[in-house]
Amino acid sequence: MHLNRSLCIFATLLICTWASTFFDQEWSMWKTKYNKKYTSTREEAVRRKIWEDTWHRVQEHNKLADSGLSKYWMAVNHFADIAPEELRKRSCLLSNGATTDEPATPRHFYGLRGGLPEHVDWRESKCVTEAKNQGLCGSCWAFATVGVVESRLCLQNNKLMTLSEQQLVDCDNVDEACCGGLPVYALKYATNHGLMKSEDYEYEQKQKACSFNEDKAVTLNLTKYYSLPDEESIVSALALEGPVAVSFGVDADFYSYSHGIFDGDCAESANHAIIAVGYGSEKDENDEEQPYWIIKNSWGEEWGEKGFAKVPLGVDKCEFSKYAASFDFLQ
Repeated sequence: MHLNRSLCIFATLLICTWASTFFDQEWSMWKTKYNKKYTSTREEAVRRKIWEDTWHRVQEHNKLADSGLSKYWMAVNHFADIAPEELRKRSCLLSNGATTDEPATPRHFYGLRGGLPEHVDWRESKCVTEAKNQGLCGSCWAFATVGVVESRLCLQNNKLMTLSEQQLVDCDNVDEACCGGLPVYALKYATNHGLMKSEDYEYEQKQKACSFNEDKAVTLNLTKYYSLPDEESIVSALALEGPVAVSFGVDADFYSYSHGIFDGDCAESANHAIIAVGYGSEKDENDEEQPYWIIKNSWGEEWGEKGFAKVPLGVDKCEFSKYAASFDFLQ
């Protein structure tokens, strides 16, 4: 009996030692991969504890996904050392519940039987720039706006340019720089001023004095910018015209998204701007079609599927359509 107890204690110590060594190695590799540095030993200890909690949460969730109880998988990415309560406080739209006086433009929903393709992915046109990273600045509204303009310009003239989010952060006085904004407001600014290329006005993750140079601005020839009222309108606008700026109520788990169709929790209201670049559907474990949006985020290529993700279509997931915005070109 004493021998069995001793063996049990030894095995427990062995497992604990292995676990400690494993996490030491994983933590070191993760810090190197994402270039993480901390100001003190105390801060690193706090962040490591959060990272370990995230690691366990990701493993538990992925077990559910592997067994068919969730439609998406998670990863221990560059947000893993940020606590869920910290992530939930992040917002890069204007104050929750903000409204816009820009009119919603109803669009006839043609439906798949009425002429729209069953699958659209504007990345296939080579007119979608790679996913960028807004960093610590709450400038998702600028990235969503610029990303839509980049793609739509390319679809019009077959030339993909990388335009400046920093110009909007610094110079758009209606929006609130790193404290949030709305794409429909930013489209108004872009209509009036044009946008410089990112190489001429580089992104710096903070607001600076406006350095707009009209001589280096790309004239956009936008005639009308507007809100879109619902998902049906977004489907039509996206299929017929190109990517659309949309919103999303991001809760903590979305930060850990890896792949699949995100069916996790949402924030109470939209707090983030992203870009709808396509839509499609795939069969689930019950052989039923699950329609989805393809979205482009502004959290870098380390997040999701090289910065892109799939979210459910047809249920206005996480207030997807609440702040949707698009524009028309001069014909």
